[in-house]
Amino acid sequence: MNEAAPDVPSPTRDERIAFLRTVPLFADADDRLLGIVADAVQRRRFPAGEVLFREGDVGEAVYVLFEGVVKLSKVDLGGHEKTLAMLRPPEYFGEMAPLTEGERSATALAVEDVTALLLFDDDFRHLMRTHPQVGLNVNATLAARLRGMDDEAQILSYQDAQGRVAYVLLQLYRSGIVHLDGGPPVVHLTHQELANMAGTSRETVTRALKALEGERVIDTRPKEIVLLHVEGLEEILHDIR
Repeated sequence: MNEAAPDVPSPTRDERIAFLRTVPLFADADDRLLGIVADAVQRRRFPAGEVLFREGDVGEAVYVLFEGVVKLSKVDLGGHEKTLAMLRPPEYFGEMAPLTEGERSATALAVEDVTALLLFDDDFRHLMRTHPQVGLNVNATLAARLRGMDDEAQILSYQDAQGRVAYVLLQLYRSGIVHLDGGPPVVHLTHQELANMAGTSRETVTRALKALEGERVIDTRPKEIVLLHVEGLEEILHDIR
């Protein structure tokens, strides 16, 4: 793991506390707890394209995403990559391995330059023992992720490729994984990356994108998908469901 260049300033303690207050892991935490966490975390920076950890690695810390976008993925038995999630601040990830003292269940990749605050195993488990609110927040996060997985399984079980692709694009939009430059939201993904999220082939995604273009709800460019009409994507998904 690469540290940040020396000329990149670290957030001050007050800035860390202010940021940690927004992280779901520390929802409803008091100032004392936030101060303890701010003193315990260690900053790490990862350039775009670097792996933060790999599936099967021994877990050593919880990652709190401070800047950038991270992709979580798994490789199935057939050797195909499945994208599980695209995360942005103030989300956290990697909590399962420290909790179970087991291996990483997924691979985390920096899609953009990433800054993360690492809370190492001993500190994380100590917080879980001494501050019940942290444990409740972890349970709430896990429950929300399970609900999301159930919803995704239902959507992706439909045969219509348009529905799958519309669902993925809407999830990226709702999660804030879009670029806004004064115009419509833009998703920076290749057709293969989108296929990895939709659980289908690149060729199928390409056909679905052309169909959605025909509906005038998106526009495609090299490695970009412009969301022209988010409500239209919602209608397409609703009609399919």
